[in-house]
Amino acid sequence: MSAKKQNSGVKVALVYAVALAVFLAVFGVVGFLAVKNFVPGAQAEESQAEENIGTTYSEDDSSTILYTVANSQNKLLSIVFAKFMPSSQKIVIIPLSPYTKCGESTLLDIYQQSGINAMTEQTGSMLGVTIDKYMTMSDSTFSEVINLMGNSMIPLLEDFEMYDKATDNYIQYKKDDKISVDGDTAVALISNEEFIGGHSTNMKLSGEIAAAAANTFFSHTEYARNNIDLVFKKQYTGADTNMSTEEYNKMKNAIVYVIENSASPAYSLTPTGGWNDDGTFEISPEFLSLLDGYLS
Repeated sequence: MSAKKQNSGVKVALVYAVALAVFLAVFGVVGFLAVKNFVPGAQAEESQAEENIGTTYSEDDSSTILYTVANSQNKLLSIVFAKFMPSSQKIVIIPLSPYTKCGESTLLDIYQQSGINAMTEQTGSMLGVTIDKYMTMSDSTFSEVINLMGNSMIPLLEDFEMYDKATDNYIQYKKDDKISVDGDTAVALISNEEFIGGHSTNMKLSGEIAAAAANTFFSHTEYARNNIDLVFKKQYTGADTNMSTEEYNKMKNAIVYVIENSASPAYSLTPTGGWNDDGTFEISPEFLSLLDGYLS
């Protein structure tokens, strides 16, 4: 991955991780600070966060982040936009296919030609929102983050076959089967190229995985409170991001507030639109016109 990038001028209320995230994120879906010795004074910040559980938050404390996952060849497997709204205790997750049209190019083209920063700016312009932060993780880091957040259950959109390292066999799943998603399964689902629905299925699964992972994590209050720093450190190490540990330190109270007050803050909102013959996806104007209502 490329070197970390920082932008201290942007006000942020959460990184997800994805990234949430979730992203988190995302793929997410949440961004998190390092463990106690990662940032000086973190132990004091933790105590302060616990004292501020009753604090209320306004729309000004909302934040947005774009989580992406790329494989070892730097091919984008997943793009997840997440908006964290502590005042309403919601995390809205919007999965985007790398093959989504953005002007005359696709998001994948922009990423490959100009990098994650340019893709983040153009994604925000396409959606009509300002995206505060971005974080690109490798598929191996994404797998480790999912494992830290805990296995979640999602229904399959299509039949699916996955290699099981434990048994050295392939496991067959049917459409609508509930499947337990650990890190390896998450990567297999977002990168599978055999779905009948093609990249449309990958896109929707990216959002479902990010939302389910976030809700699984937040539903275990004590575990989440004790491990948010570890999850952020796992995401942050080696990531291509403009998120700094200092910025996360400022937003940690809002994260703890939502952990303490909502067991399932995240939901996925898959864009509507159409797939072209060349394999590109165009988001419908109707979806974009309604987006502001979902994000406020």
